[in-house]
Amino acid sequence: MEGQRKPEELSEEERQRLHRAHQRLRNTSQALEALTVIEPVRGRWPATPAPPEALEAAQVDLHRACQELWRTQRDLLSWEPPPGATPAD
Repeated sequence: MEGQRKPEELSEEERQRLHRAHQRLRNTSQALEALTVIEPVRGRWPATPAPPEALEAAQVDLHRACQELWRTQRDLLSWEPPPGATPAD
């Protein structure tokens, strides 16, 4: 915990960088959810499951966004992910 910065100590540019990392993670999570959580809509045709290639690409994007967020938090705030939070590549 030594050497950690507080979020309020970040410059405007650093806050924007952290915001972008969080936003990318939210966006990729929502994109994967859109491919996997297919709810039937009454009066419509049944939804077609996403092709495996699309699911794999969305999973890779989500993994990269998560890694980017941890890397950004480590760079800016000296925060480390909990053990096991980021699988090895």
